[in-house]
Amino acid sequence: MTLLFACTSLYGQTLHYDVIRNDKSMGQTVVKRILKGDELTYHLNTKTELRVIFLFDIEYDLKETFKNGKLISGTGFNTLNGSVQKETQMALKEKFYELVIDGIRTEINETSITESVSEIYFEEPHHSKKVFSAYFGRYLNFEKVGERQYSLTSPDGTNVYTYENGICTKVKVTRDFATFEFILKPESLLAVRNKQITGKTND
Repeated sequence: MTLLFACTSLYGQTLHYDVIRNDKSMGQTVVKRILKGDELTYHLNTKTELRVIFLFDIEYDLKETFKNGKLISGTGFNTLNGSVQKETQMALKEKFYELVIDGIRTEINETSITESVSEIYFEEPHHSKKVFSAYFGRYLNFEKVGERQYSLTSPDGTNVYTYENGICTKVKVTRDFATFEFILKPESLLAVRNKQITGKTND
């Protein structure tokens, strides 16, 4: 995992995305990368309003911290109309990771997780790269589908990520109930193109 920081903030960087469906905004996603001492934290938060007959307020939040390139802790939740639908907690123990999903504790037989879904907005993946998802409790695999484009399939559906200068600029999200996109906002895109915000590439 390569750490490349610019001067947008002393300790971190923030990416702002519009969530678009049928050419209309339905919410926003904010992704932060924060360096504090020898710990690196990624924090992703998405808030959307989706109308499928009824109006649904949806929030998804993921926060994970790495130390010396190794995942040491994480929390996540998603809500529907203010009601928690799923909640996760993850922590590195001496010889394994403890993962708690909705109060149910499991052990992940890994001593060092170095790649996780929380990083993928700041790091361009490669074909067949594995990233760990605490939400699903297992690894997911990327597949290269185009120039700077990578597909990631989970039990929920498929996301296709597009990158520029190592930063994710667009995500096409396909679900059974809808298809929508995360589009990097113009001010964030300008910072990426001016290399004020930088990420890891495969070059």
